[in-house]
Parts: sequence; structure tokens; C-alpha cells
Amino acid sequence: MLRRHWLVAVCILWFSGLLWLLWQPSPMAVAIGSQRQFLPLVVKPLIFTETFTGEPSQPQSWNPANWDVTVHSRDVNTWYQLEPMAAEHGSDCAPAPATHTISAYEDAVYLCRNHLMTAIKASGYGMIYLTPNHLVDFSGGTATIRFDVSTLRASMRDWIDVWISPYNDHLQLPLDMEVDLSGPPRNAVQVRMDLSGNYFDVVVYRNFQPTVIDGLTIPYDRFLEPSPTRRDTFELQISRTSIKFGMPAYNFYWIDAQITDLGWSQGVVQFGHHSYNPLKDCATCRAGTWHWDNITISPAKPFTIIAANRRFVDRANPAVTLAEPAPANARLRFAGIGPNLQVRFDGGSWQPAQLQAHDTRYFKDEHFRSFWMPIPAGVTRIEFRGDRWWGGDWHARDISVWALP
Repeated sequence: MLRRHWLVAVCILWFSGLLWLLWQPSPMAVAIGSQRQFLPLVVKPLIFTETFTGEPSQPQSWNPANWDVTVHSRDVNTWYQLEPMAAEHGSDCAPAPATHTISAYEDAVYLCRNHLMTAIKASGYGMIYLTPNHLVDFSGGTATIRFDVSTLRASMRDWIDVWISPYNDHLQLPLDMEVDLSGPPRNAVQVRMDLSGNYFDVVVYRNFQPTVIDGLTIPYDRFLEPSPTRRDTFELQISRTSIKFGMPAYNFYWIDAQITDLGWSQGVVQFGHHSYNPLKDCATCRAGTWHWDNITISPAKPFTIIAANRRFVDRANPAVTLAEPAPANARLRFAGIGPNLQVRFDGGSWQPAQLQAHDTRYFKDEHFRSFWMPIPAGVTRIEFRGDRWWGGDWHARDISVWALP
């Protein structure tokens, strides 16, 4: 009996030692003949993948725990309900050209036929930003962001973009146009579709100052037939000193450029859909639906997103609860409008809501701003208050808590 116990103990120690060696980040020394040599342990990079799997019998509102979904419309009369539009896929998820009518914020991002749609119409200005809970990590060299998206564009005033910005610089609602919001992040890279054609350029922001990298002014219409049902792959390769963006299946890239060192190597990734009065000066234009699929970020670094139980707060409904307690070193994130916005946590003292760093040249009373502030660990209830402004009352929406590991 003692011999058996001894053998079991030896096996446990041997297996524990093997596990310890396999988890070591540094090279492992092994004896080969009379010499010791170091064999590097290969650690596979973390890859974030989202395939939007699901075949509901009708368009299904999409707001999962591992993504932040922000839907914005500027005009006061659209704060509680979006302008109605014919969004692609029928009420039974039949493919385009079938449509169904949406007007609720919750219906602007929806699932059908194993892929995701964003659909929004704004006579003023509207946008949708989808943000996964993984940073793109190019600290070890070049990282790649891929996504499939439809190519039929309903209006030149309806377009998509991608933002990459450092965690503590990112804005919930970035926009470098004076028509709405409060400008770009302090530091960022933006890949943006042109408002005059189906091609892209890149803007690099350093301390709020933009440097435009002009892309080839060749629309993808030249080498593909735009389609609302076929989704083509777009690819961004990014490092601290280079940017490349295009469509690899067609061996076509609008941008392939060396840049001055960004000075940062991990970033929040935001996929955007913009609507800026898409029917203006165009008899055949309509509000757009973009179809998304197969998003990958490689390498990626995860972080925590905790959603609130309500999409918005106002004077009548001033509080939210979190899906789980705030972790240590977390940040409260929301978009808000109105002077003297304040928050309090779990019934504590009121304190001023803290703005994320903005370029104040863009500030206007009628524009929502991005808020980003510390929240104590363990908080589950957040209350808001504020004052009226000349166009309406205070309002805050798309409230969540973020935290790095």
C-alpha cells in the first residue's frame, strides 16, 4: 500500500512539473547530449472572432454582453424613437430586396441569417458604433483586423468607418465633423469611406491634430458588382509605423503606407455606420443597411464590458443598475448632453460627471459628449442628474462600465 501511494505521489509531482514548464513564458532549457540548449516555447496569439451566428424567424435585436452597442441620433425629437426606415431583410428575415420597418433604437442593430445588420436614418445626424471587448494588439509588430460587409451603398451620405484608438483616449462617439458631437479622439487611427465614392482613406490623429493619408481614388465598383447580399472581406493591417487597408480577395489596397511611430500599440476597435440626411438632394437615395459578418482581430487583448439595464436615463428615469458589480479600476462610460451632469454610485454623494478628453473647439450645447470616469469597485446602481439646456432637458444613454484585466 505504501509503495502504491509513493508511486501516485511521484506521478503527481512529475505532472505538476510538466505543467509548470509548459506555462513558462521564457525559453525552456533542455539537455541535448552534454550541452544545454534553449528551445523557445511558442505562445499562440489571442484571436478575437465574431461570426454572428443565428437564424431567427424574424429580425432579432442584437446587444450581447461582449460588445458595446451605441446608437446615436442628434435631433431632440429622435432621442426616444428613431425616424422610421425600411431596413433590409423582411419581417421573416427574407433576404434583400425584402425589407421591414424599424423605428426603435433596439431594432437598429439586428441579426438575420447568420450575420448582423446596422440600419439607421437620420435627417439630422445619426450613427451606430459597435465595439468588441477586445483591443487590437500590435505591440509585437503588425496586427490584422478583418471584417466582411456588404458593398451596395444606398446614399453617398450613408457610410462606414473604423476607429482604432488607445483605451484611455477613445471616445464613445468620435466624429471629425462640426455637424455633430465633439470631434476626434486625442490619438487615433480612422479608416473612413469617402463621401463622394466607394473608396477609403486613413486619418491619423496625434494630440487631436489630423494627418490624412490619401488612398487610391478607385471605387470598389471598378472590380466588383456592389451587392446587398454578398459580403466581401476588408482588411486592415496596422503596426506602430505602418497602415495597409483594402480587399485581399481582389488583391487591392487603397492604403499601403509607412507612418511616423504612433507612440501606442493597443487600441479600442469601433466599427461605425453613419447617416447624415441620406435623402438630401437625391431622388433615388435611401437610408442604408449594412450587413456585417466574420469580424476578427489578431492579436487581441480582452477587457471587460458590463452593460446597464437601461439604454438611457433622463429626469423621469434617472437610474440604472449594472448586470454585475463594477470591478476594480473600472471606468463609467456614457454619452450625455446638458449642463452640470452629475452621477452618484450606490446612493453615495453626487459628483460631477467627467468628460473624456475632447477637442473643445468642437463643443456645442446641442451636441452629445463622451464621458469616461472612475467608478468604485462593487458598484451596481448609478444615478444621474443635470440641468436643462436651451434645446431640451439633460439626457444620457448607452451606459456601460469598462475595465482592463
